[in-house]
Amino acid sequence: TFTRFIPKGGWEAFWRDAPKYNSAARHSGPVLGLADLEQEPCPSGLIGKHLPHGRDAAFVLRIAERMLESWLLADRKALANFMHVAAKHIPEEPEREVNPKLVLVNAARHSRRKEVRDDIVPGEGTVGIVGRGYTSRLGEFVRDIWQPLNAQNRSPSLRRAIASIQAA
Repeated sequence: TFTRFIPKGGWEAFWRDAPKYNSAARHSGPVLGLADLEQEPCPSGLIGKHLPHGRDAAFVLRIAERMLESWLLADRKALANFMHVAAKHIPEEPEREVNPKLVLVNAARHSRRKEVRDDIVPGEGTVGIVGRGYTSRLGEFVRDIWQPLNAQNRSPSLRRAIASIQAA
């Protein structure tokens, strides 16, 4: 079983520590790693670049197409309700989006709730594409509302991730 969540604070930090997770899996049992594909052409090339000596079978490493946000967007109705936006602002096929994070932020711009806009959308003149409360607001969605078994119907990479996790 997976018992501990360690947010890495970004793609580069995750991949810097990926060899440590691979080693931990080899010695301690299953470790689940989730990462974005970002602009890399394919998951196997990304994994090979950062784990050149191979991935241990106990390191369950799953790569979201482009960004993990595509998995959240895949639970379309739930996310629209959570963000208080019309479902038309959430794409039907989130893995086809070049920048799912930006799609999610742009959907939040249409929220009927000021606190959702304030948390997710960056303020005027700020650097970055997300608001200060982005992580905590979406963490709330993931913890309390998101249904990955529903979302997998719109996300092939999430469906493969769920199958791998269940197999581990």
